[in-house]
Amino acid sequence: MKPVHKFLLLGVLSTLVDYILYSTLILQGIYYVIAIVVGYSAGLLVNYYIGRKFIFTAGHKLKSVKHEFLAVVVIAVLGALFTILIVKILSYSLFNMNPLFSRIIAIIIVFFWNYFARKI
Repeated sequence: MKPVHKFLLLGVLSTLVDYILYSTLILQGIYYVIAIVVGYSAGLLVNYYIGRKFIFTAGHKLKSVKHEFLAVVVIAVLGALFTILIVKILSYSLFNMNPLFSRIIAIIIVFFWNYFARKI
């Protein structure tokens, strides 16, 4: 199986964790930025652990696990900011789209950012 396919499967798992937490918080009336941060953080932890263990195993480019984790966190923070921006535009400023649906669109867009940034 190609790394991009493994990453896609991992993305499905970590996205489920993320989206379930996000949806639960949104449906409870929690501010969307907080819901995104909580869901995204949980998904990040799942993604990092499984990704490091099973997908990005050979030839780690950084000196240590600590440096690698920091790089993954920076990529994730930028991904979370992109997600917040996309959801804000689609649901809370220009289009008034359902925030559960706009989050799905953001997930699809940010997937590509996460994969290519982490691959590099």
